[in-house]
Amino acid sequence: MPKHDFYEGIWTIKHVRDGKVIWEQTKRNALVDEGESLMLDTFFRNLNQPTGFYVRLAFDSIAENDTLSSIQREPVGSGYAAQVLERSTVGFPTLELHEGDYRVTSKEVTFNAIGGSIGPVNVAYLATTENNTGKLVGYVALSIERTILDGDAVFVAMTIKLR
Repeated sequence: MPKHDFYEGIWTIKHVRDGKVIWEQTKRNALVDEGESLMLDTFFRNLNQPTGFYVRLAFDSIAENDTLSSIQREPVGSGYAAQVLERSTVGFPTLELHEGDYRVTSKEVTFNAIGGSIGPVNVAYLATTENNTGKLVGYVALSIERTILDGDAVFVAMTIKLR
């Protein structure tokens, strides 16, 4: 169970093959130390404001004290690219009151395997850059290792709620 009771990040991930969902999960995000620091620095000190966010995949074991540069085995090729979540109403189109607390919901991003496989992957994570120069905000471990075969798609969306 994540230690941050005030922060609830929920990721919904679906793996689709031939138009059918073959695996899906909805699971709570782990907020990492870099993400905590970024939130406080940005909101209270008006520093280090990211211009956007990126959903990325990897085959790694991420811990709370990891940084973006410590993540290993991000896929390369076969159509894989970090997916943009704009820091705006485009990337996070919904801000709403939900059960007495506010939350934002992201748009859905898609990882398409083209001309080969992506993976295996076992983690999805939110970063402030598409390379390793930014900050790691949080991550979610996949319940099982996934390989995205040529023609498959993986859809990812998240909801972040403060309580």
